Amino acid sequence: MNQIVRLTLIFGMLMVAILVVHQEVRIKAAEYIISATVPPEAAVVEWRRAGDGTRLLLQLFAAGAVITILTRYLRVIQGHENRPATSMEAIQPLTAVLTDLKAREQAQRQEKRAAVAEMTEMRAIHTTILEGVSTGVLTVDREGRLATCNAAAAAILDWDGPPPVGQPVDTLFRGCLPPQLAAAGTTARRAEFVWRPPGLTPRHLGLSLSPIETPAGRMNAVLFTDLTEMKRLKRAVELRRHLAQLGEVSAGIAHEFRNNMGAVMGYARLVAKDTPDGSSSREVVEAMMTELTGMERLIRDLLAFSRNEELQLVPAAVEPLVRQAAEVGSAGFDLEVDTIVDRDLPPLLADESRLRQSLINLVRNACEAAGAAEAPRAVVSAALEREGSAPAGAEWVTVTVTDNGPGIDPAMRSKIFLPFFTTKESGTGMGLAHVHKTVTGHGGDVTLLETPEGGATFRLRLPTVHRPAGALPGDGKEDV
Repeated sequence: MNQIVRLTLIFGMLMVAILVVHQEVRIKAAEYIISATVPPEAAVVEWRRAGDGTRLLLQLFAAGAVITILTRYLRVIQGHENRPATSMEAIQPLTAVLTDLKAREQAQRQEKRAAVAEMTEMRAIHTTILEGVSTGVLTVDREGRLATCNAAAAAILDWDGPPPVGQPVDTLFRGCLPPQLAAAGTTARRAEFVWRPPGLTPRHLGLSLSPIETPAGRMNAVLFTDLTEMKRLKRAVELRRHLAQLGEVSAGIAHEFRNNMGAVMGYARLVAKDTPDGSSSREVVEAMMTELTGMERLIRDLLAFSRNEELQLVPAAVEPLVRQAAEVGSAGFDLEVDTIVDRDLPPLLADESRLRQSLINLVRNACEAAGAAEAPRAVVSAALEREGSAPAGAEWVTVTVTDNGPGIDPAMRSKIFLPFFTTKESGTGMGLAHVHKTVTGHGGDVTLLETPEGGATFRLRLPTVHRPAGALPGDGKEDV
């Protein structure tokens, strides 16, 4: 009987040890579940499964202990026991089970380390991809707060510093939230809108929304791109096509008018020759000659505009070109045009005489507009623009001509480069048309910028001698 008592005590202590191991396994499983951040349903399943091995061991060991004790008791009663079993023989099955359990625990730890390493690698890959794309990517939670934001999104929205993660997404958009994000339950997936933040230049943005279902609830993935440059290029192409068509039609009409004007001018000169000075008809004849001369000049300008002439492209220094244009364009006006030219600008690849004439036209227009101001002011500046908003592999010299005059009516902005459109009483409407044709013929562009402080600013982007191969449209020939 003493042996049965000892055996019972040994089995009791071993069961206590197994219970301790069981609790340790459950604690390790809890730590793993918390660090893995799995969904609640999966966490419950993992928690229940964590102690299956030790629980089964307890059940098997308890059953074996009862059977062993009963068997030993029966053998003692029947007198069949030949020798007492050693303690090592009694716990040998338990040792095998514990060894197997330890091996399984080690395998689970290795699997956990491999899963964590794989998750870290995938997260690094996804982060690298999101930070490398030029498309802005945001995620917005169901409360309208910003969850994530890549570098492109912050750059497109001109956001300095770390993104306002955790704050309302309206903060990132500076109060000008896209309607598709502001409207709750919107079904819109793709849209375009004009982003007009206070103090910044408006931009055209293309927007795409995609819902994401997560254990914490529904989120929105927001992808957007800056379409401003594409919209500007589209308008420029449409304008050039329109001007090309207009030039072809105008050329034919101008040739016919020029023939008739030649005959009318000849007759008018004969009449003027036969009209004595001081006579009553002399004043009428002189007025007629003045009007005919103006019409002839207009026809000449129209023919020059419609003519496709090859540009004589040579390297041209920027600073002398800008200063000469400012000096000649401001002649006859009671103001001095300021010039601001960055140092070490690369030369332009340009037809110097035609480009200088275009700058003179812009300076003259700026001086005329500034004359209406109390303190007239006009500025011509030149700076370098590298790859950013410029095409890849190219660099540009940006020349701006600014005045503090009354500015240009927004309703007229879309027409200012069209031939014959003018706001001046004595203007022909061909000056800005010639400027547009010359600059675009050089492979650049000219834009009227919005100036909230008043006045007008014309920006010319001109490629330098470092332009990439094929950057000049039309192989150096003008399109309109």
